[in-house]
Amino acid sequence: MAKLVIFGSGRGADTAYRYIALDTPHEVCAFAVDAPFITDKTFHGLPVVEYESVTSSFPPDRYEMFVALGFQQMNALRAAKYLDAKRKGYRFISYVHSSRSWLEPVAIGENCFILDSQIFNLDVSIGSNVTIWSGNHLGDRSVVGDHVWISSHVTLSGDVTVGDSCFLGVNSCVSNNVTLGARTFVGANALIAKDTEEGSVFVAPAAKQIPMRSEKFLAMLHLN
Repeated sequence: MAKLVIFGSGRGADTAYRYIALDTPHEVCAFAVDAPFITDKTFHGLPVVEYESVTSSFPPDRYEMFVALGFQQMNALRAAKYLDAKRKGYRFISYVHSSRSWLEPVAIGENCFILDSQIFNLDVSIGSNVTIWSGNHLGDRSVVGDHVWISSHVTLSGDVTVGDSCFLGVNSCVSNNVTLGARTFVGANALIAKDTEEGSVFVAPAAKQIPMRSEKFLAMLHLN
C-alpha cells in the first residue's frame, strides 16, 4: 500500500481519486496543483498543496504520486508533469481496475490509469503514463508506448505497435501488424489498416443524415 499524492484537482483528479480510493489499498493523502491554478485549499476533504513546494510537505521518500491529467497537447502536458515529478524523486503507482480480463500477467509501466472491462490477449505490453479508458480489446503481442491515451471501445488487432503520445478515439480500430507513429491522432470510428507517420491525423467520415422522420424510416424498413 502506498501513501499517495495525486497531481491535479479537476475532473481527471476526481476520477482518479474515486477509483483509487474504492478499488485499491492505497491511501490518497493530498492533491498537488500548480500554484496559479489553486482555487480551494481542500479537495475531497484532503489538502491541496502547491506543486512547486510539494516535496517539503509530502516528501518523495514517504509518498508516491499519480499524475491525473488528460490528453491535452497530444498528451504532452501529462508527460511533462510526470517527468518533472520523476525528477523530483517521486515514484508512481499505476491503477488497473479489478475487473480486468487477461490470462497471463501484462507488462504495465508506471503512472498508468486502466479502467474497467479490458480484454488483453497474450504478450501485451503497456508503457508508462498511459491512460486506457473502459472496455477496450488489445490483441496478441500489441505494444503500447509511453504517454498514450486510448479511449473506450478501441480494438487493437494482433501485433499492433502504438507509438509514444498517440491518441485513439472511441470505437477506433487498428488492423493486424500495423505501427502507429508517435503522436498519431486516430479519431472516433476510424479504421487504420496501414502504418502511420509521426504526427498524422485520421478522422472517419461523419454519419449521413437522411431527410426523413424516424417513424417514416422505420415504417419503410418494415420495423415499426
